[in-house]
Amino acid sequence: MKIYFIYLTFKSLREAKFAIYNGKVSVDGVKRKSLYHGIGLMDVVELDGIKDVYRLVPKNGILLQPIIINDDEKTKKIVQVKSKTTIKNGKTQIGFHDGRSLIDETNISVGDACVLQVPEQKIIDVIKLEKGTQVLITRGVNAGKTGMIDEVKEGTFILPKRVNITLDDRQIEIPADLIMPIGKDKPVIQIR
Repeated sequence: MKIYFIYLTFKSLREAKFAIYNGKVSVDGVKRKSLYHGIGLMDVVELDGIKDVYRLVPKNGILLQPIIINDDEKTKKIVQVKSKTTIKNGKTQIGFHDGRSLIDETNISVGDACVLQVPEQKIIDVIKLEKGTQVLITRGVNAGKTGMIDEVKEGTFILPKRVNITLDDRQIEIPADLIMPIGKDKPVIQIR
C-alpha cells in the first residue's frame, strides 16, 4: 500500500517517484519524501496540485480504500489505543494502532479510540469502547461496515475480549481487536 495509492494518481511509477522525492505528498499533514513510508488505516493523504484530500478506510471488504473527505477534516484522525504503560515519573504513555505514541494523562483504556489533531498530535476527544458506541469493522469479511455495540464481553486467558454488534438487521460477535470505535450516535469524522 506504500506507493500503490500514489501510483494510481499518476500515469507512471516514474511520475509517482518524482512527486514523492520532491515533497509533493503529505501524510497526516507531514510531507513525506521516502518511498518506504507506509500509509495505513485512517491516514490522511494530500497531493500537491490536487485539491482533493483522501482518507484511507476499509470499504466493501477491502482493507484500505481512499475516500475523498472535506477540507476541514484533514487535521483530524481517529486512532485506536493499543497499549498504555506507566513510564518514568509516573507519566502515562499511550500507544496507538498506527505506531504513534503520546505521553498524556487522559483517562483512557486499551481498545478505546481518540480523535487526534494532526500533525500536532493533540487529543481532541475520546471515544470509549462500551455499549451504545458506533464502531467500524477494520478487518475480515465485514471490513468497512459500521454497527452499534450491544455488549462487551471481557476476555479470559484463552478467549480474547469479544463484542456483540448489530449490523443492519443482524447481530454478530467478533473479537474486539477487529473493530474501532468511531462515535456515539454517528461517526465523529467522515469515513464514507
